[in-house]
Amino acid sequence: MSILLEKVKNKSAVISILGLGRVGLPLASVFSTKGLRVIGVDINETRLSSIKNGVCPFYDPALQENLNESKKLGMLEVVNDLEKVKDEIDILIVTVGTPTTEGNSVDYSQVYTALEEISKVNLKDKIIIMRSTLPPKTTVEIIIPFLENKTGLKLGEDFHLAVCPERILEGRAVKEIHQLPEIVGGVNQLSNEIVTELFKHINSEKKFSYTTVTGAELAKLFANVYRYIGFALSNEFAVWAEMYGENATNIINASNYEYSRSNIPKPGFAGGPCLSKDGLFLDNNTTFSSIVSTAWKVNESIPQHVINKIKENKKNIFGTEIGVLGLSFKEGSDDLRNSPSVKLVDLLKAAGAIVKVHDPFVKNTSSLDEVIQNSEIIIIATNHLEFKNIVKDLNKSNIKIIYDVWAMFKKEDFDSAKYLKLGMG
Repeated sequence: MSILLEKVKNKSAVISILGLGRVGLPLASVFSTKGLRVIGVDINETRLSSIKNGVCPFYDPALQENLNESKKLGMLEVVNDLEKVKDEIDILIVTVGTPTTEGNSVDYSQVYTALEEISKVNLKDKIIIMRSTLPPKTTVEIIIPFLENKTGLKLGEDFHLAVCPERILEGRAVKEIHQLPEIVGGVNQLSNEIVTELFKHINSEKKFSYTTVTGAELAKLFANVYRYIGFALSNEFAVWAEMYGENATNIINASNYEYSRSNIPKPGFAGGPCLSKDGLFLDNNTTFSSIVSTAWKVNESIPQHVINKIKENKKNIFGTEIGVLGLSFKEGSDDLRNSPSVKLVDLLKAAGAIVKVHDPFVKNTSSLDEVIQNSEIIIIATNHLEFKNIVKDLNKSNIKIIYDVWAMFKKEDFDSAKYLKLGMG
């Protein structure tokens, strides 16, 4: 293993990244632009074809620029099977997804697929780095026993492992891979040293914090749960403000103004592939009701709350043409995973509304003009910056109600349509 450490230091170690989605592809691209040979593995042939052609398979302008550099350098290769390159690899980084099932339990299928692939490699003197978000004890109770049983090798003697969870935000992946400190939970000191030297090639000034294997799993979950609970509390403030006939946005701005101990987020939809599920990895391991489950209930109820407030102004939405602006879970993204906007659309359709959707980043949605001109009600569901300039178009239309989930506008902006927003009494 000391030989592997030297190979990492002199950049002769070959990295394989399993999973080339929104976590794995940015990491693969960044490493490849730092003089390290990277072999990416994914089973999605469409995605592989796109990457081979130097085209990012999802919306991320900064990553596209990095991929352009990767292609020029020729240090990034992609394959659909680790078997083809198993004799060349020194480091295996797992970045596959860990979604939840319909019953909100963890779906380990992608992890098991990755482990089967890893088992094709002779792990002697290799290291595995778990970058995926994992429920606590997954590495100790599932991953390590699986690999030892499958390969007959002993962790800590024959091969090494570390948990180093990703913490990037979509749209800022390349920048944050360079800047964010790394949490490292190695099975021993040598594992920590190898991971440290590897990520220092990205940024020689990068900082590191060290913990146990399970501690690293929990650190990622705790951070996301902390943010998610904060959003839930803000959304509860919004509902309270409505009850008291006040404006939550103004109150939160007043509370935060020049007060360092107050950083209340703006009310709005809270979801996505991480925040809405990571707390469940903790909550589902207990039998008691937790703050996490309460926060999940609050945030998951906001799409229905929006519909209920619209119904207070229009008694029944059955047969009503409603336009939804924004489908992705966050601004500037095309990611629909666990998006509250998608849930909103489903609930509207279930109530009998005729729904049209426009999202500038999501393919196969209607045009903005079509949605505005054919709708009686407009719901601004995602705070895309592109929607900042639609006031004139809305005022020219026959829209009767505008519901602004993200408080992007003010009541005074609109001539005749009734303006509603989350947190406005």
